[in-house]
Amino acid sequence: MKKTVYIIPGFGEKYTKYGRYAKVAKLFKARDITPVQVKIDWEKIKPKRFSEYVEQFSRQYKRPKDTEVFVLGFSFGATIAFLSAHKTKPKALILCSLSPYFKEDLKHFKPKWLKWWRDNFIDSDYSSDEIASNISSQVYIIVGSLEQKECRIRARGVKNKLSRAILKTSKGAEHNIGQKEYLKTLRSVVDLL
Repeated sequence: MKKTVYIIPGFGEKYTKYGRYAKVAKLFKARDITPVQVKIDWEKIKPKRFSEYVEQFSRQYKRPKDTEVFVLGFSFGATIAFLSAHKTKPKALILCSLSPYFKEDLKHFKPKWLKWWRDNFIDSDYSSDEIASNISSQVYIIVGSLEQKECRIRARGVKNKLSRAILKTSKGAEHNIGQKEYLKTLRSVVDLL
């Protein structure tokens, strides 16, 4: 059976042949999983709406017969993967550094961050608990041990709400999917697919 993974980049990021997402793609290729780099036009939408980013991903998502499909997202890309999982129903969902910008997280925001968030994302009051209740896929959650506390809290919160979830903390990793420590943890997940 063929295997495909959709890779959704973080906010403002794009795939480049030699960049961090090329390293991520290489991990999947080594396991005979075909990577598909998702293009998100982060700057086109003003003010930003996650519903429109999810729509951009949905237009690129295909589920051919006889193919196992996986979805990986990093940071805001993980948010897109998470928001769309109940429709895409991948065999496995890989949430790398899921952004802590859900309804349950807003109470932890400093006023300056909350204002930025409200000014820039007008459909942002999603409940991670409600979203998780609609996901039936196997879910792998990765977070760096050196990421902001809010990212680590969000990772644990989502893991606790999903019936089929595994949380992996990447020791020594920051908010950088291309960092060698992060890639090592991601490789351990890819080996499980």
